[in-house]
Amino acid sequence: MIISVNVYNFESIVSKHAYYLRGIHSWLALTGAGISQASGLPLLTGDLQGLAVAELFESRLFLSNPSRYWTLYREVYRKWRLATPNAAHIELALQGVRVVTQNVDGLHRDAGTRELVELHGNLQELHCKRCQQVFPSTLVFRNSIPQCPTCKGDLYPGVVFVGEEIQHFSVAVDWAGQCELLLIIGTSLSAEPVRQMPEIVEKSGAIVFQINDNAELLVPRFMASIDTQMTSRD
Repeated sequence: MIISVNVYNFESIVSKHAYYLRGIHSWLALTGAGISQASGLPLLTGDLQGLAVAELFESRLFLSNPSRYWTLYREVYRKWRLATPNAAHIELALQGVRVVTQNVDGLHRDAGTRELVELHGNLQELHCKRCQQVFPSTLVFRNSIPQCPTCKGDLYPGVVFVGEEIQHFSVAVDWAGQCELLLIIGTSLSAEPVRQMPEIVEKSGAIVFQINDNAELLVPRFMASIDTQMTSRD
């Protein structure tokens, strides 16, 4: 069962589950686009340069019109890399929580999260499939179609296209099996295989909480409540 936490029921939820929360030692956070809204990033809606932002994650445009694809990529990169981590990203990093994210904005990296799985890749990297090297995304500003500095082959975006296999899901599953508490933040878990995560952690006896709105306010409060429960236990 997923326990939904919001600004209206926060105190009652924490109070109801206080005894269980006193014993938590292993956390896992699963995050989606909602955690980054307070950083000024939109959900995957809207247009830039006359193209839907969602096309950034579709191979059709990349393969059929790479010049137009990279124009869209540059605009998204400029906008998204101006964003900074909000209190939710920062609190997870400060507490050393393992994070599995569906986001590509790189804000968990910027916040300092050390154990991080980016299921859909990220906007900070470009990949060369010919020589298997990884480069910073700033290379997109050198040429209309970015090229590998080593082999001169065309570079690929560091994001996972729709229909491609997501990255490092086996690591996410391992972490899910080890955690005692899963905190879902800013995602409805509508896509496979991520929607399986709550079931995986519950099979190992873990508890699942979900914060979909006001993450920048509620995540620090939730983490603080865990610290309080652990202190009272000690």
